[in-house]
Amino acid sequence: MKVRVSDIPEEGLAVEGLFDPIERRLQTEEIRFPSPLTVSALFHKEKETVYVHVRARGRMTAACGRCLKLFEEPYAGEFDLDYAARGELTLDITDDVRGEILLSYPVKLLCRQECQGLCIRCGADLNEGECGCPPQRE
Repeated sequence: MKVRVSDIPEEGLAVEGLFDPIERRLQTEEIRFPSPLTVSALFHKEKETVYVHVRARGRMTAACGRCLKLFEEPYAGEFDLDYAARGELTLDITDDVRGEILLSYPVKLLCRQECQGLCIRCGADLNEGECGCPPQRE
């Protein structure tokens, strides 16, 4: 997302675009995006600083960290950036937006909070019922 600094009016400038998750290298081993993310940015200029409020929205597919099942859920990221615009003709925020999106990924991906996961002995999905393994002694 590139913006010429001189094109930012006093009231601000809104820009919206699509981020292709493959082209922008947003996908990881754990997280995939079935379609592009919608990214909107609101640019405001104050003296020699440009402030940008960014929102990114889309759908993400991930493997649950407990039961390993694939699930899909909304992705929503929101963050602020600022740039010293002294002498700059054009601002390209693409790499910074990519970095902020990557940093916003959840540390632990769960299909749902109450996911029981897999049995550590037989690998059965405990969300589907008990596995039949004898109780573990403490």
